[in-house]
Amino acid sequence: MTRILLLLGLLLAWDAAAQSAKPNIVIMMADDMGIGDTSAYLGRRLMPASEPIARTLRTPQLEKFAQRAIVFTDAHAGASMCSSSRYSLLTGRFGHRPYLKRQGWLPHGPNLPMIQPELLTLPEMLQEQGYRTACIGKYHVGMAFDNGAGQPASDFYHHDVDFTKPLLNGPTHNGFDEFFGVPGNTEDPLDTEPRIYIRNDRWTFSKRNEMVMMGTNKHEGKILADPSWKLSELGPVYLREVEAFLERAHKSDDPFFLYYVPNANHNQRHEGGMFSVPDSILGQPVAGASRYNDGTAGNPRADMVLENDIAFGRVLELLETLPDPRNPGHMLIDNTLVIFTSDNGPNEGEKLGPSLQSGGLHGRKASMTEGGMRVPFLLYWKGTFEGGKINRTHFALTDIYATLAQILKYPLQNADAQDSYDVLDYWLGSAKDRDMRPRLKFCHLGPPYANDAMCIREGEHKIIVGGGVAEPGHSEGNRGAVLVERYNNLYTDPLESIDQRIPENEPIVQGLARDLLILRNRGHARPLSPPAEKKLVVDDGWHNLRNDLDGGIGFTFMLSQEGPIRVTHLGMWDDHEKDRPVRGAAEAPNDNITERQSHPEPGGRGLAAAHEVLLSFNGKVLARATLRAGNAAVLEGEYRYAALEAPVTLSPGITYQLTMTTTANDGDQWHNPASYDGLSPQTHPVFTILRSIYRTGDGEAAIPTYFDAAPDYWKHRLPVGPTLKFE
Repeated sequence: MTRILLLLGLLLAWDAAAQSAKPNIVIMMADDMGIGDTSAYLGRRLMPASEPIARTLRTPQLEKFAQRAIVFTDAHAGASMCSSSRYSLLTGRFGHRPYLKRQGWLPHGPNLPMIQPELLTLPEMLQEQGYRTACIGKYHVGMAFDNGAGQPASDFYHHDVDFTKPLLNGPTHNGFDEFFGVPGNTEDPLDTEPRIYIRNDRWTFSKRNEMVMMGTNKHEGKILADPSWKLSELGPVYLREVEAFLERAHKSDDPFFLYYVPNANHNQRHEGGMFSVPDSILGQPVAGASRYNDGTAGNPRADMVLENDIAFGRVLELLETLPDPRNPGHMLIDNTLVIFTSDNGPNEGEKLGPSLQSGGLHGRKASMTEGGMRVPFLLYWKGTFEGGKINRTHFALTDIYATLAQILKYPLQNADAQDSYDVLDYWLGSAKDRDMRPRLKFCHLGPPYANDAMCIREGEHKIIVGGGVAEPGHSEGNRGAVLVERYNNLYTDPLESIDQRIPENEPIVQGLARDLLILRNRGHARPLSPPAEKKLVVDDGWHNLRNDLDGGIGFTFMLSQEGPIRVTHLGMWDDHEKDRPVRGAAEAPNDNITERQSHPEPGGRGLAAAHEVLLSFNGKVLARATLRAGNAAVLEGEYRYAALEAPVTLSPGITYQLTMTTTANDGDQWHNPASYDGLSPQTHPVFTILRSIYRTGDGEAAIPTYFDAAPDYWKHRLPVGPTLKFE
């Protein structure tokens, strides 16, 4: 008996050791798939008040997987369109943060990469943890192709691409050791990207004189293609690459991250219809083989859903049969975290009503309603996430980043994944309370809202805000004002059938509107770690630079803590001599430029003119300091400080002003208060920023911008110029 107990203890210890190793991670993300597209959700309620889903497509592999995984009923994409959602997952930032503002997906023609190189991406974080990372399929967050002179190709049809040169920017520049796939909607005839696969950072076919010209309608004969390109074979080609990667990965002692992103179920218009599917995959019929749970036949789009289901089953089969070199005697599945999800809601269904493809939710892809953003999400990790359980936690794909960091005990820095929440306790079911943290999503194409509409969810509460929030200069938008279009309590009205904005709900509505404004303007949702430095502006972020005003620029603020603080220094941001604006102060941002951080080289900083920094309360100056070239002000990093002769005490509950003088073209630049696609500045959590201000001879005004901004636009923002140090 003692020997049996000892053996059992050794086996348990072995399993514990196997599980303690860093898990392999597989994320398969379908394109445009709704909750009603899989029988994994058949008979399940999406909200407590919902009716059970009665009709879905049959997806045998996902249905089988759901019996042992965790099935989430309230998982959301980061946006209701593909590119913004994928950006959100890979960066841990809300989908409206990059330059792509108005529509949520990359337009046709050449596109700048959406991911700023200064950001630490999810795969880069995993690389730092020793992972081998691979992306197979549709990348769709922008690539830069070489035009032969080391510059990004710019021709609408990519005829200036030098196919013999490596990519200037692509997946392998943003954290993936391996890539095989296409830039984006290469299967869509409206898209003009070359119909040529990319492996790592190289085109797989480079002989321009042998390329064929493809395209339909107005693009006929204008799109470059590999002669062997076959649209219906996208899925099978990707799956073969996935199989090859897993065969390689299981022979390595390194953990792996596989980001498997097929193009299906995206529209694939061709001569024969809207969707091009293979006759079979892995010997199983696909074309014409899809069925609903009631036995009725599906359409070609449903066949694509079935194609992905078969492919996912093959991934699971490999994980279950390939041995794990890090854990002898175990298969890969014993220590692989597996996620199946979609980038947004379905591309078929009703936009303004309940959709079968969305599981009965209102709307579909590109909608602000739940059908546009609530997605299938199945999660498995042996011994941790299993059992076929239902989990009703509300979270977004944005949160995968911080949650995986928590699993791996990776300490996120303040610049990392700024909108990503750690939801591990909620996934485990061990959290004491519901997750009420706010999450922003955006993108609506067409009525009833203008482009770049937004919504915010906190628990069961949701508001939809009219357009002109992400891109306030949008001509049909609201100039940055948060104007609530509707409110819904999703527990009592999960189908969003009526607008519940009635007087008794108004405090909730206004609270949501306030939170949306703060998160959008402040620039981050995740609470950041208190810095060691006792400075008001901890990091300057990256905005456009300007030097076009006469007067004083700054902001109003209050203390966020109960006790007083003592201000010891006043200071200002000191630009590097190589810093340059990316556009004029009165020029609208566009998709051909991106904001960048201040020049990283040491030295090269120095004031060209004298500036007075004022700390005031109710018109009374509490402290002042003059900073000029050559005086005793000390340069610390990017800021120049002057010590006060006597410290000034600030108390809670009082609104203070901090400003600095500026003269147009005086040689000293400062950051525009609003980040377009960069990073907002980080302030010490002891302060609450109320709004930016501009002092002129006529009084106080908003800092001018390239459009007539609503007052909301300036709340919770500050120009990076004046700052202070405190005890």
